[in-house]
Amino acid sequence: MEIVTIDNTGRLVIPEFIRKKLHLTKKIPLLITELDDDKILIKKLNRDEIEKRLREELKGLDIDRIASEVRTEVKETAKKRYAAVLG
Repeated sequence: MEIVTIDNTGRLVIPEFIRKKLHLTKKIPLLITELDDDKILIKKLNRDEIEKRLREELKGLDIDRIASEVRTEVKETAKKRYAAVLG
């Protein structure tokens, strides 16, 4: 256990022994969430595992088509919402 503080820019330093034990580097994504009023959870994310699970769950779906449809929908919504501003 270690007591740390948050600096002026909002950064929290994870102690070196924890970073080494968990193999945390600058490129490792971390998920941070509030558990309740005075607790937070910081979880190391494994990109390979997330990709594997997504591929299994989305197997058989045309991801490129879905992504294209989402992009189109976002563009159309933006055009409608900001039509007056964009002229």
